[in-house]
Amino acid sequence: MPFEVGHVAADYEILGLLGKGGMGRVYRVRNVISNRIEAMKVLLADVAAEAELGDRFVGEIRTLARLDHPNIAKFHTAFKYENQLVMLMELVEGFTLSDRSKQEGIPLDDVLSYVTQTLSALSYAHQSGVIHRDIKPSNIMVTPHGVVKLMDFGIAKSTLEPLLTRPGTTMGSMLYMSPEQVRGMTVDARSDIYSVGVLLYELTAGRRPFEAENTYAILEAQLNTNPQPPIEVNQALPKALNDIIMTALAKEPMQRFQTADAFRNALETVRGRSRAVPQGPAQAITEPLRPPLPLQKTSKRGLWMALGAVACVCVLAGGAIVLPHFWKSAAGGSKARLVKQEAPSHGTASPPAQPASTLVNDTSAQSTPVPAAAPANPEAASSHKRAPEFHSDRIRATDRPPITKEAAPPLPSPVPQEIQSLPQTAPVQPAGPSQAELDKASEDLMKLHARADAVKDSLDRLRSQNAASGLGLRQDIVASASRMDSYLQAADHALQSNTLDAARKDLDRAEDEVNKLETFFGK
Repeated sequence: MPFEVGHVAADYEILGLLGKGGMGRVYRVRNVISNRIEAMKVLLADVAAEAELGDRFVGEIRTLARLDHPNIAKFHTAFKYENQLVMLMELVEGFTLSDRSKQEGIPLDDVLSYVTQTLSALSYAHQSGVIHRDIKPSNIMVTPHGVVKLMDFGIAKSTLEPLLTRPGTTMGSMLYMSPEQVRGMTVDARSDIYSVGVLLYELTAGRRPFEAENTYAILEAQLNTNPQPPIEVNQALPKALNDIIMTALAKEPMQRFQTADAFRNALETVRGRSRAVPQGPAQAITEPLRPPLPLQKTSKRGLWMALGAVACVCVLAGGAIVLPHFWKSAAGGSKARLVKQEAPSHGTASPPAQPASTLVNDTSAQSTPVPAAAPANPEAASSHKRAPEFHSDRIRATDRPPITKEAAPPLPSPVPQEIQSLPQTAPVQPAGPSQAELDKASEDLMKLHARADAVKDSLDRLRSQNAASGLGLRQDIVASASRMDSYLQAADHALQSNTLDAARKDLDRAEDEVNKLETFFGK
């Protein structure tokens, strides 16, 4: 055998065996010129003797050669060596999801990260016209930095024969096949979406949706049995994620997510909410948290107490500002009148004294205090009869010192000390939407996105059919589809901002448009 450890094949030194299968082997190799460590995949079958297998391997090479995505293992080069096909690829260090799931449970946030990266790779491949057809945990590598690398596009172009009789097909592959793939029908991107749904079910529930002792029972279940909802297996699973998985596992392709991007966007919503929940003191919170649910259920007694405290503080603050001005005005005004009556005017007789009631109450007739005039004869002023007492207290006006803003008297506070210590500037904020309400809205939005994707797929087919005949789509249908997209985008934005009322309005509007379009297509 030319591919033994220590042997040099062309310019590559064989360092070790990474894996093997019925059709070939994968080695760890070193380029003796560049010194770069790579992965070498070798088709062990003789190319001349088994042309069909050789053609399939060449198809994989050509498929990978035109794919360039950070979540797909990169193709380097290919050549023939001693009548065997050899392909050199990026060597991915790390672990497969199959190995990781067997060791221990994977945290939910890591699962969502791995699956969304896988869907990103599939979205790129699908847009490049490539269907993977063999999504399973052993074909998904994760680097030490958490980057997913999708591997093995060996049957990505295999549509010439029934897949169940394809050489190299393993039991593991059958566990992830879509119903249309089991039937041997022509498949599209939605077949990969089903396989990712099986993968996500396994990583979150701890087991596959269909398990049996023989191949026939498994394939029969893939075709005719609805899986048990994963939330019944793992009750800690978010309800929204459970619904996403069940949508991906729909038997009919039209009822699944229509694109990998739609699937990924739905998962990103759940992933964002899982990151917003603190899981330990060291976790960095990158999104604003809503008030916890217990605060939303607090009785109204505390609210009324807080409002009463704020009202008392406002009354006391107003009194502290107004009463000193009132006292100063009353005292200053009365004293001015008394001094004016008592002061002699250089031999002129003083006017008769006014009644006591006039001296007290006449202060209301002037808006600002009048400064008291200096008495011409201090002795006469000091010997004059004191002013009458105020009717509201027992403090004499002439005995009360002038009150200024700088020396305002302390006011008695009827507010208890414990209420005075309450925060006086923080307004009481109304409770926001509950987590259950937001989850329900997210679930409704996800389902509506799935229906909208199905409608848009039907529109695309109708547009292609009409274009072949030189026709276009009805303007009212085009306008309805445009409004549907706009309302869905607005609902997405509102939910991200936790604006539940706006999200519900946009959801209702979007659903009206979806209903119109589904009626148009007879669904």
